[in-house]
Order: sequence, then structure tokens, then C-alpha cells
Amino acid sequence: MHLFSYLVVSAGLTVCAASAIASSPSQILLPKPTGLYQVGRSTAELVDHSRIQPFAPDVEPVRLEVTIFYPAVHQHHSIPGAYFPLETALIEDNYLSSLGLASPNGTFEKLALHLASNEPTQNLTGQPSCEFSLVIFSPGEGTTRLFYSQIAATIASQGFIVVTIDAPYDVDVVQYPNGDLAFINSTLWDTTNDTALEATAYLAIQTRMADVSFVLDSLSNATLAATLIPNLPPSRLNTSHAAMFGHSLGGATAYSILGTDDRIVGGLDMDGLLFGPGLPNGTSKPFMLMGHGGHTRANVTDDPFGTWTAAWSNSTNSTGWKRDIVISGTLHYDFSDYPIVFDTLGISPCNETVRDDNLLIGSLKGKRSLEIVTTYVGAFLDFVLFGKCSALLDGPVDEFPEVVFDY
Repeated sequence: MHLFSYLVVSAGLTVCAASAIASSPSQILLPKPTGLYQVGRSTAELVDHSRIQPFAPDVEPVRLEVTIFYPAVHQHHSIPGAYFPLETALIEDNYLSSLGLASPNGTFEKLALHLASNEPTQNLTGQPSCEFSLVIFSPGEGTTRLFYSQIAATIASQGFIVVTIDAPYDVDVVQYPNGDLAFINSTLWDTTNDTALEATAYLAIQTRMADVSFVLDSLSNATLAATLIPNLPPSRLNTSHAAMFGHSLGGATAYSILGTDDRIVGGLDMDGLLFGPGLPNGTSKPFMLMGHGGHTRANVTDDPFGTWTAAWSNSTNSTGWKRDIVISGTLHYDFSDYPIVFDTLGISPCNETVRDDNLLIGSLKGKRSLEIVTTYVGAFLDFVLFGKCSALLDGPVDEFPEVVFDY
């Protein structure tokens, strides 16, 4: 994997690019990404000195940890790369065990991704460089971006550069290269005051939207982009024509940003309530909803300030291409790496009540859940970024009977 030591100070921006997360002993490998390409990974800390982090307990600039998954255009040896840095692994291990997951201490420390090594063995495409489209991902509230790494790597193997962005103080933990840890601001997020919680979530979406725009600005720096992503073409990384997908609060962000940043040309929401700045305005850009089993627009349990119906029925402004699918046998966290991680490690909730109420994963096997989610996300990205039509987006297909269309 690539080792970087690089610092840029420009226009209030500090960028610290670091080595990819190191491997660990006694690893348990997640499945190899299924696309045409092998996948490389790099990480960076991007600091925006022009903004203050609104959820931090003290005054500090916005410090973002991002991971870039990129297609390897040469054939490489496959090597393991640790799924979590050590401290994060221990935190996640303890937290999920407290919810009733049968995971012994040290379980997550052993987890690893299939990644491309530094040294290529042969040229896969016959070209020294290749232009891949840029995709941004935002995680759910309370969940580190790292718990979506297998999904992101699988999408990257299909020929996309995927950048996952953490949201400090509204995900459970962010670990920085210098060892600093940013924990979720539980005072704000654990309140039972619905009005206060709505205000916090609204501000979180606004903050994440600004984070996405800042990351796009940062990656437009040719030197930084080339440092993080090998084999970029002479035309550099195209940050003016990107797509976004996200889970839960990240999905709401993917919807709202369509109205504020012209560089994001389409968005996909994986099981996230729709509220925030984008809800009253609608969008003319392509947008897709992907919900868990039973989460339809007609679902009466939809939160009144975040209903999908309000966004979908806003026909005056929501004039673009749109799709709404529901995946049977899933729950909220089937749109993360939870199912494939738990299956790979051979661990499971202690009982079905824990599975449904605490971990929110459904009855699908991990590989099947991963296959469905990444196949449909990939089809959407191909359509939005390249104009490729797919029968997957037109209606039900025999290959995926779990997918139900609400159009």
C-alpha cells in the first residue's frame, strides 16, 4: 500500500495525508471485492480552518478524516489491510458487545480488507492512467465511516473513486493520525427532546453538506489528488461531476446537497429519513431511495419531520428522475458492513430481539445483503455519471427477488 507524508497549507486549509491503516496479525479477511478492479486505499486528515466544528466540546476547526478507495489499473498482489486502527477496533468491540453481540475481546482487531499492494505485477488495462468518476459517501449518525469500508471498496472495484467522510462528534468515534479521538456528543444526540434533536440533526446535515463541498475543493488540488490516488490522467481528478450516496443521516445529506453544490449531479439515500435544507425545495437531479423491508413512503411510522412522502410528492420542484426501492429481509444496518462483518467473523447477536432492536440487521446473509446493496448502488452511479441504462433500475428482475419497486 502507498505510504505518504505530505503537508499542504493553503487558503486556510491544512491537509495531513498519512499511510493507509496498517495490517494486524491473525487477520480474518472480508470477501474480495467483486468488480473488475483491485482496490487501493489511502487516508487523509483535512482541516478546514475557516469553519468551527459545531458539535465539539471546545472551540476547534473542522477536522475531517477521509478514506479514499480507488481502482488499481494494474494487476497487483492482494494484501490484507486492517479494517480498523487498533484503538477504534477496541472501542467498537466493546460497544457492540454491550449491545448483545457475541464478540470476544479483540475480534475487530483481526478484521481486514483485501487491498492492492504497492507493486503491480502486470498492466490490467494497457494504459498508464485511467479516468474514474468520483463518488462521495457519508455514514449514518453514530456510526464511523469505517463500518462502510467493504461497501465502499466493492463500489470502487466497479470503477469508481469512492471517498468516505467521517463527521466528528456525530459519529461514534473518529481516530486521527496523531492519536486524538473525537467521540459522539451524546449530550446533543441522546436527548429525548424531539425539537432539540431535530435542530441538532438539521445542523448536522448542514455541516456535512459543507464538509462534502470542502472535500471536493480539497481534491481539486492536483498535487494532493495525485498523492492520494495513483495513476490519475493528465486531466486530473474530475471534481466537477461527482455523485453522492449515504446511509441514514448521510442519505439525508446526499439529498439536501443536490440543491446547493452543482458538482454533485445525483444522490442516493440508503434508508435515511428525509429532512433538512433540501426537503422543501425538491430537486431536478436524479435521486434514489433505498429502504429496508417495510420502509415505504406510505409507512405510517415515518417520523413527521422526516417523511419520505413529503419529499417524493413535492412534484413542483422534484422533477428529476427518481426511484424508490425496498429490500425485503433487511433492517436499518443492512446498509452498512454489519451483516458481512458479523458473518465473516462468525459472530452473531445473542438472540433475535438483540438483532432487531439493538443492531437492526435483518434475515439476509451478509454476502447477499452486500451483493444487493452494492449492485444497485453501482447501477445508480453508472446511470448518473455515465448515462448507462440498466434493467435493474427499470423494475423487478429475477436475479434479485428481494428488491421491490415503489417507483
